[in-house]
Amino acid sequence: MKHLPADFVGEPSRKFFVPRSVIKTSREEITDLRLMVRKYVKNSNGDWELIAQDANELPAGLQGYIFTVGALFQAQDRPQEDGTQLYTGDGMIYRLGFEQGQAILKTRIAKTPCYYADLATAGDSNRSVWAPQTEFAKRHRIFSYFAAFRNGGPSRFSILLGGRNQLNTALLRVGDRLIVTIDAGRPYEIDPNSLELLAPIGTTSCWLGIFPIISRLVAKFAGSYPFDVYINSAHPVADTKKSNNIYGSTINGFLTTNYSTGYNGLYRKPVNWLFDQINHISRGGAAAKEQFGRFTDLIYYTFDRATESQEPELKRWRLVLANSPRKGQPVIVEQSLHQLAITEDFIILADIAFKMEFSQIFSPFLFGFLKLKLFQKFWSLGAWIYANFLRAIPPLPNGIIYIVKRSDLEKYPACTADTAPTPLPALQVILPHEISHFAADYNNPDGKITLHVGHINGWDVTEWITRYDLSVPSQPCLRCDLEGMQVGTTDLGALAKYEIDGNTGKIENIHTIRDTNFTWSPSIYTHSELSRDDANNQETQIKNIYWLCWGFTWELIPQRIYDAYKSRESRTIPIENLPSKDQPLTLVRLDTETMTVADSFQFPRGYFVSSPQFVPSSEPLPEGADPSTHGYIVCVVLADNLDNEEQSCDEFWVFHADDFQNKPIYRLIAPSNREPLNLALTLHTTWMREIGNYNQTGRYDDEGIRQQIRKESVSLDYQSRLKRANSVVHELFDDIVYGYFPLQLSEQKAMKRLQESDYKIRCDCPIARE
Repeated sequence: MKHLPADFVGEPSRKFFVPRSVIKTSREEITDLRLMVRKYVKNSNGDWELIAQDANELPAGLQGYIFTVGALFQAQDRPQEDGTQLYTGDGMIYRLGFEQGQAILKTRIAKTPCYYADLATAGDSNRSVWAPQTEFAKRHRIFSYFAAFRNGGPSRFSILLGGRNQLNTALLRVGDRLIVTIDAGRPYEIDPNSLELLAPIGTTSCWLGIFPIISRLVAKFAGSYPFDVYINSAHPVADTKKSNNIYGSTINGFLTTNYSTGYNGLYRKPVNWLFDQINHISRGGAAAKEQFGRFTDLIYYTFDRATESQEPELKRWRLVLANSPRKGQPVIVEQSLHQLAITEDFIILADIAFKMEFSQIFSPFLFGFLKLKLFQKFWSLGAWIYANFLRAIPPLPNGIIYIVKRSDLEKYPACTADTAPTPLPALQVILPHEISHFAADYNNPDGKITLHVGHINGWDVTEWITRYDLSVPSQPCLRCDLEGMQVGTTDLGALAKYEIDGNTGKIENIHTIRDTNFTWSPSIYTHSELSRDDANNQETQIKNIYWLCWGFTWELIPQRIYDAYKSRESRTIPIENLPSKDQPLTLVRLDTETMTVADSFQFPRGYFVSSPQFVPSSEPLPEGADPSTHGYIVCVVLADNLDNEEQSCDEFWVFHADDFQNKPIYRLIAPSNREPLNLALTLHTTWMREIGNYNQTGRYDDEGIRQQIRKESVSLDYQSRLKRANSVVHELFDDIVYGYFPLQLSEQKAMKRLQESDYKIRCDCPIARE
């Protein structure tokens, strides 16, 4: 197998390993743009050669619609906020459709109610003096200054209004429905056709905030706290197959979490010990014991309604340990329950190294003065503050998973919003290394669970390059022009398969592959659908899994990250033995039965690749062919324009899933009569064969129905939360949020309207005032 990056004839070598395009995004909402198709085949020298400039001949079996979402980090027309991380930004939803041999792109920003509150209170925080940008902010300058949202680490926060729900992480298909998610916010249902948001999953009264005492205190002194921060799993799960009990089939619902790690900044252990003692002696019942967080609830949401007037149900259980000697004690998440998986009989929850630290969230309010010109002269002051108050907190050196029996969801009846959470036992299992993401086979014969895991080591994806970072001495220079980009790995990763007894939690077998050619930074994956994903599919095992490994480069390793991991006991490669040269991004097909690399494609220097998605072929399966490779892999590929490195030139690439080396590659680009694509760094994807979306009364194709759904949901969400709000907050909601959100006004139209003297759009939503 060739272990060299692919060479495309006619393309010069690129200067940098990481393109600047990774930190650039366009906020333009695109409607049905037909992409040009460039077809490449291998020539006699083994290089990829362009044979059709605009082939307009995608593979005949390429079908359906791919959905992905990413954070609009640094737009061309907006200055970057100080201390902003790559994954912070409004979610941009992308839909790539394959229709009649053409590739059609559509994009929409995920515009939540807090999105419009953010626009209304916006000011230019990068100036020496904060400057309001809308008529509302000018009329209420002092309120808007304190209520304005500011970026802090992986979040965007307002000290008066709460946290932004930016919906920029992942998607879930539930039958004909589509859900968009984020770790720090409630999921929303979206219409796959228009890409508009419809309604949140559960009202605000059904969810518990990350730190309830904060929202309670702010509401007490400020009168309201409308946008509380709700933590859940960015990867909820659904099962379209099993239907032998009330919670078995999730075709009309899905499972997720609602949890809080408690305080997770510096001095975490003593602070949380103190909070635990307060909780222990609290006499206010379950609600009082949750004021400092540190709870973990499994959530089941169904779209079904018992009656037309009744809201869909959200049921919850509180996880407790099933293992001795801590049996019965509450499950406390150490980092992030970023991902769930589901099998025939079990639900698996993974505590993954993707944490949200309080010091990062509040940094713009505590250290925002650093961006002022006066303090920018004192570089050492900012460096000292970052080193002492915002220093890296390394992730745990191992992975933690929890296993819940699906049968226990009936054995222990769930609670609703009005009752105390029902305890639900969960087995804790410790894996030997950190987890990036994982997948699970659907079948679990004799209770044996099979997991496919990407292990990272010496890598924290919640750390990013700052203006105060320094290069590692004697190594290639750190890319300071990539401020905000996540740091790179400092060790070799691995791909593993685990066989675990779901009834006891015992790890019975581990098969691991570590290879310096392939397994640097295993990040995200895709595979063919199983029976849980599509009721018409009979496959229950993942026979081939496609991992995207992001390689290795000194361009993304600051001195502080190098120092944090150089002496770590769990290292695979000693720090002094790390490669001196960049190791390429690689798309790997792993045969899970033999645990060998069956195929791979190493991308050329200067391309950053994300969001792989398996698309099943619509053509008949050839005799003897494997369904798990009968299809295509589509990826988002970010790159700089060869003629102008300051301009992005992003693409979608299409591979044949059964052969990366010998079958054609299709590269989809913007047509020549418009600017090149400038996509967000997307991560996760889903696929739908068709995009007809239904509710109980009909299709969502009717704009009036969609607007009515949004009117009802936003009213239900904020009625109770605004009872004691001051007049300015009421004006913000009455004149802007309640009118703009149901209409889903585009950003351009919304900002134009907000800058006019008559910016109000009133709506007939009933607002409770007492």
